Amino acid sequence: QQAASNVLVAVGQRFINKVMEEVLTKFQPGILPHYFVLETFANLSVANVFGMVPFLNSILGTMLPMLGMAKQDHLKVVFCYGENR
Repeated sequence: QQAASNVLVAVGQRFINKVMEEVLTKFQPGILPHYFVLETFANLSVANVFGMVPFLNSILGTMLPMLGMAKQDHLKVVFCYGENR
């Protein structure tokens, strides 16, 4: 899963729209996402800052209501990781 996330980040440096189109299908409102979906968002935001800007509203709009649902420690950590990137 880490390797797949790294590949998406590497491809997202050049083809951010295609990568985000696919990753956003795994990021639905009301359903806690997989750890590596959030980590991929965080790493993409560092790898392609300007490419991620158009997606910030949808990501944050979906993420903020989910914060209270994150009960497991690993999800709390990755939510914080994403917020600090």
